[in-house]
Amino acid sequence: MRAVQLPIYYGWLVLAASAVSEMLATGATSYASGLFVLPLQAEFHISRAGANSAVLILFLGSALTAPHVGRLLDRYSLRLMICLGALIFSAGLAGIALAPSLWIMALLLLLPVGAGFAAIGPLSTNTLASRWFFRRRGLALGLAAVATSGGGFVVVPLLSQAIQRLGWRQALLWEALVLAVLIVTVALLIVRDYPASSGLAGHSENSGRAEAEARLAPGGGPVRLGTVIRSRAFWLAALTMAFVSATSQAMVVTLVPYGIQLGYTVRLVALLIAAFSICAGVTKVVAGLLADRVDLRWLLALAAGLMAAAWLAVTLSSAYANLLSSACLGGIALGLALPASAALIAGSFGAARFGTVMGWAYSLLLALAIALVLFAGIVFDKAGGYQPAFIAFAVMLCALLLAILLLPLPRKDVAA
Repeated sequence: MRAVQLPIYYGWLVLAASAVSEMLATGATSYASGLFVLPLQAEFHISRAGANSAVLILFLGSALTAPHVGRLLDRYSLRLMICLGALIFSAGLAGIALAPSLWIMALLLLLPVGAGFAAIGPLSTNTLASRWFFRRRGLALGLAAVATSGGGFVVVPLLSQAIQRLGWRQALLWEALVLAVLIVTVALLIVRDYPASSGLAGHSENSGRAEAEARLAPGGGPVRLGTVIRSRAFWLAALTMAFVSATSQAMVVTLVPYGIQLGYTVRLVALLIAAFSICAGVTKVVAGLLADRVDLRWLLALAAGLMAAAWLAVTLSSAYANLLSSACLGGIALGLALPASAALIAGSFGAARFGTVMGWAYSLLLALAIALVLFAGIVFDKAGGYQPAFIAFAVMLCALLLAILLLPLPRKDVAA
């Protein structure tokens, strides 16, 4: 199917359409998870760790399904996958809103919501960015990553107001309906799978792609797991993305109840999440521009260092200024890590294999996020506060920074 001739490269429209899907999915889940902690505690009389486990179950489902979804993205129509994923995801959310018990909610989070999120979230957006862009791939991946920050900035305030007015169950029902309609409509109208399907394989954006892809996969065919796990580029990208993203997810989950516990208003606490999202969004664009021009290892190292500084800041004082500084530093670190990691994977394995390799990287990311968010909740229940967990996160990120600086990439592990 040939796209309508436009004054701009059609890939930008495809990227924007997929980013809408990612923004809504991420905003409705990982960014909004903190909004449901206190309502779940109040309704079901569970511990803080138990209330935090909702996002952990979602991540577990996505971690289990991401490698399979990644392979499907490489083999089948991405537009079809996004539409199916949106319907499955929304049906799962609606089921949770109507579910009478915690175990039914957990099952719905694990399977339909977890699998649907894998199909409509960052994995699909980054796969499309890698397919449609070559010369400006870093910029495209940076802009694609902005969608996750947009979710926190757009979805969280709206959902927060809906929960206060309607209750969390009714708000979740309306959210499910809106998500399904918006994502399916945008995907059907705009998303196309490859530049070739729109007659744009010869566009200047794709100049040199064929040669580069041939060097990365001279024998053709799917990438083997053994090849991936032997690649230092994969581990450098995956571990940085996993540690920075997982600790930032822990930050998003803990800042809301932590701020409320300190006596700050819901509006001030929501502003922390908004600040995190804005800083991450702006930085992702800058990081995308830099990813096309500088050594990606330095971007990853900077991300690890700033994330460590974010956790140190929140441990120094409970003053609102420190919380705000921590949220901003964490957003900047996340903004650096996501596009740089995706660009390294795309440059090392090629667009045709990106979905599969990134699916494995996301499994690692989500598994670590599960462990760290659960750890934060357990620490709160045992110690009566989050401070020991915050310090542990800072130590982990300092260790990651040292690993990045001491283990440079071999030339053979990165595309020329």
